Amino acid sequence: MSSRLMAGLAIGSLLLTGCSGGAGNSASATSTSGESASQAAIAAQQGQNESASNDGDQSYEDTGTVIRVIDGDTVDATVNGAETRIRLLNIDTPETKHPNEPIQCLGPEATEYLESRLAPGDEIGLEYDVERLDRYGRTLAGVYESGTLVNADIAAMGLGVAVLFEPNRRFYQEVLEAQKKAEDQGAGLFNPAIDCTLPGQLAGPLAPLEAAPVDPTSIATAAAALASIDVSIKTAKSLIGLIGSAVPGPEAVNRPLYAVNKALGTSNAGRAQKALASGQNSRASINAKLEKLQAAAQAKKEAAERKAAAAAEAKRQAAAAAEAKRQAAIRAEAQRKAAVAAEAERKAAAAAEARRQAAAAEAARQAAAAEAARRAQQQQQQQQQQPRQQPSNPYPGYTGPRCYAPGGQSWKPCP
Repeated sequence: MSSRLMAGLAIGSLLLTGCSGGAGNSASATSTSGESASQAAIAAQQGQNESASNDGDQSYEDTGTVIRVIDGDTVDATVNGAETRIRLLNIDTPETKHPNEPIQCLGPEATEYLESRLAPGDEIGLEYDVERLDRYGRTLAGVYESGTLVNADIAAMGLGVAVLFEPNRRFYQEVLEAQKKAEDQGAGLFNPAIDCTLPGQLAGPLAPLEAAPVDPTSIATAAAALASIDVSIKTAKSLIGLIGSAVPGPEAVNRPLYAVNKALGTSNAGRAQKALASGQNSRASINAKLEKLQAAAQAKKEAAERKAAAAAEAKRQAAAAAEAKRQAAIRAEAQRKAAVAAEAERKAAAAAEARRQAAAAEAARQAAAAEAARRAQQQQQQQQQQPRQQPSNPYPGYTGPRCYAPGGQSWKPCP
């Protein structure tokens, strides 16, 4: 297998393993719906082929009795009394029992088809070519059942491809024509509805490009759509240069895949070109929508910023006005408290002054009283010290009781 083709198939997510499972790759190779599609397609194709079978008598170089089917292109039969392993000539089916490879796409289906054609006990006719045995000791033959070449019937079902192992080319043309029939009908390995086939795998990378353009409604969805379509465009560009690359020689492990690739190379390359052009147009449309969404988002953002700035300014002014009002209230309250304090202080001072004056008056009164008492006492002492003079008798000849006026200086007869 060429490294260039292998890299391209990897980029395009093209699987080299089969649809129906095995050796660690079965679960991821296809979906249940893919298996159902492949089985339905194969059953329909088988019905078409069986309706065209020829049951006429025919003589063969050898005949045999089927013992068992080994895989899609190998069967054990009793030939001339000996158990013989027969490898069908000029047909190659996907591997199911390769010791170093996983099960390949439609390998189990090819085996099931051959089992449906060659049941144990069935009689088969054998026709040979130049070589009777391959390097593994298997008998090389064209196998006939019910008058038809089973080798070609497998190819007509799309479950194998024509191969040429020189010098054995006796059945190659008939098998190749059957393969072309499968290609024209999109059967088996040529069926795009089967996930693991090459057309089916191409549908994955190319489908996003072939789909109708999306109309993203948000920047996120537009960006996601661009990212997805960019991957698909990159894949399509890689596929365009790789689809139809030369198929490796007979020693290739997965000859059926590369035979299909070669057969479909031109049509698939054209499909990829068309899908690429469609995808690029879609990308331009999505990018234009993204730019509009971004511009709208930017305008909305700027409007929101202006609105937020205006709201912030209004809030700042309201806060400033509230602060000014609060400060004015604080000042008014301080002034009120100062006035109350001043009034209280004035009243306290007035009360103190009144008490002082009252105290002074009381002190003056007490001093005057004391002075009066002192003078009275002094006068009394003086009077006591002076001999008492009898007052003149203003009432000559009156000898009755005398009533003295205050001070004792004058008297009058008592009534």
